[in-house]
Amino acid sequence: MASLILSFYVAATSLGLIFLKLGTSSGIPLRLTEGKLHFNFNFYSVAGIFLYGLSFMLYIYLISKHDLGYIIPLTTALVYAVIFVASYFVFHEVFTLVKIIGIVLIVAGLLCLNIQR
Repeated sequence: MASLILSFYVAATSLGLIFLKLGTSSGIPLRLTEGKLHFNFNFYSVAGIFLYGLSFMLYIYLISKHDLGYIIPLTTALVYAVIFVASYFVFHEVFTLVKIIGIVLIVAGLLCLNIQR
């Protein structure tokens, strides 16, 4: 059950971030102009806000049931890895050697943290 919740958390967080980025490509969805608040929401920004809110609720559940020293590095590393790959396919960002080394170090650090578990 915990791995299912963890998977939903990673998916909701990653998709939420991707949708928020897509939704803000034409500018921020909320701005103050001449003392008036203007909303510029589109499907992607609303979906991103919803998914990020859902991921927050799942995160609360995960940290309530697991050690912080275990769950925070695990979720952070998984989200980084998913976003790293998604940014290449969705936003056509460039994989550099430094980025690849960074992801490898994150995964290696995660493995080191879980050796003693």
